[in-house]
Amino acid sequence: MLPLRTFWQRLRPVPFWPVGLRLGCAIGLLFMESGTSVATPWLFSRLVAVLAPAAGTPVLVGALTALMAQYAVIRLISGITGPVREILVSPVKAQFKKRVALLGLAQIHRLGARFHLGRQTGALTRVLDRGAEAVGTILDLALSSVLPNLLTLVLTFGIILKVFSGFYLLVLLLTVALYGGVSYFFTRWRMDARRERNRLSGEVHHHLVDSLLNAETVRAFDNASHELQGHEKRRQALLKAEIRLQYLVSGSQLCRNVLIALSTTALLGLAAWDILAGRIGVAQFVLIGTYLRSIYASVGMLNYVGAGWRNARVDIENYLELLALQPEILSPAEPAHLPVSLAQPPKEATNPETRGVGVVFSHVTFGYEAGRPILHDISFTIAPGETLAVVGRTGSGKSTLARLLTRAYDPQEGRVSVAGYDLPHIALEDLRRLIGVVPQDCALFNASIGDNIAYGRIGATPEEVREAAYRAQIGAFIDSLPQGFETMVGERGLKLSGGERQRVAIARVILRNPSLLVLDEASSALDTRTEAAIQKELAALSRQRTTLVVAHRLSTVQDAHRILVLDQGRIVEEGDHASLLARGGVYAEMWAAQQAGEG
Repeated sequence: MLPLRTFWQRLRPVPFWPVGLRLGCAIGLLFMESGTSVATPWLFSRLVAVLAPAAGTPVLVGALTALMAQYAVIRLISGITGPVREILVSPVKAQFKKRVALLGLAQIHRLGARFHLGRQTGALTRVLDRGAEAVGTILDLALSSVLPNLLTLVLTFGIILKVFSGFYLLVLLLTVALYGGVSYFFTRWRMDARRERNRLSGEVHHHLVDSLLNAETVRAFDNASHELQGHEKRRQALLKAEIRLQYLVSGSQLCRNVLIALSTTALLGLAAWDILAGRIGVAQFVLIGTYLRSIYASVGMLNYVGAGWRNARVDIENYLELLALQPEILSPAEPAHLPVSLAQPPKEATNPETRGVGVVFSHVTFGYEAGRPILHDISFTIAPGETLAVVGRTGSGKSTLARLLTRAYDPQEGRVSVAGYDLPHIALEDLRRLIGVVPQDCALFNASIGDNIAYGRIGATPEEVREAAYRAQIGAFIDSLPQGFETMVGERGLKLSGGERQRVAIARVILRNPSLLVLDEASSALDTRTEAAIQKELAALSRQRTTLVVAHRLSTVQDAHRILVLDQGRIVEEGDHASLLARGGVYAEMWAAQQAGEG
């Protein structure tokens, strides 16, 4: 878990002085507020003494007027300080919550592919939400509860010691100690119960999100009842955890209320005895009664603060654990920055030696799990401007090569280099600016088609977005929609067909105009006619840059300069389409099988 000091260093606004000034003023108002809360019962008891004088003593109008004026001023100050303090603190609290949310989101985007493949989206959003809320709660407790109530207790105990005997203070301190002990043990039990509640709540939220995201699959297999049963089972476990938590909350409250009732009765009885003995007057009886309510209210609030702090700490634990995760893939401390020109290849074909970037895989071995390699001693080069296709049977490691080239993972052995630099020596932002990827599974945002295409290059003009769409053979389809490029694509783009989503992804990478193009089954979801048109456009796009094509359909790679054939994670053949067919090996067998299937 990330240490709190490190967390504060990341969270602390820079510059801090505007926030510090607001907090300083708020603390000053807290002192004023605490002073008025203690002075009010004192003035009230003085008013009682003036209004109920001893027998034969007249009411002093001047003293009464002065006390009423003081009371009015104190009430006025008390009424002003609270709202002004909230005005000062609220922007600070909102700013910290925003920074917590942004820190969490930035951390998630820093983490690598391995984390994202194993994450639970629903549970992860709960971690971010609870982290932000917990920080807001901690600030609220510190600025609105801890300081004013501690000050109130200290001042009140001082007045009680001055006006009454030390025995009163001893009883109060003993009561507060017992109160704190009861609260401590119940709070520890509640923390364990709250952790379990949070864990089960995360499971419920994750199952709900997962079920909604896969609603189409649920309907296709008529498994709505299965989903409901699974959700009910998780909800039932969550219900039991919440009931146990509530039992602990109520039990703690019951014990504290009994303790307060007994101590209040004892102290008021002691005060009544002192009145009968002539040691104090009725005004002091009113004062001790009022202060008892104030003391127990402050102690109760501090107990709430302790419980709230522990609850917030439980809520923020998972958030701090998220921040403590170290990304597998990091930019080097002193990266070799690639020239900016490499990210913008020429619009027209130029000398093959000067366009695109070279790629080298040298003795690369890689596996997603230790001891289970997917790729074995892979070595090949892609010349600048060359199109290299990688084919093979399912599970041969084709897409893994693309992931290594984009540095989603680092190989366990060997090295991968681009433009003469090993990937671990290149700044991640430079590498990602250099590469454009069209994945097999095209992920779209729940936004408009135009926004999804424009995501390829933030700041692109509507004309550039439209041009990219037409080059990807989807422009006419978009213009035929009632809302055109403003049409919303739905969650994960499910309002579009698989082929339409893939063409949007292709338009996105066309707009990006990278020097290094990675096509991972880029036309797998397209019909034959659309595929032919897209292949023509992709071929034109590839002529201006280095291209790695991962393909299952061999018909899509006939025009590649070279083709690598993978089998069980090893390169077994290499050549162009014609030479590989002539060799009569694995490629020729795959070609014959696909041609027979299409026939």
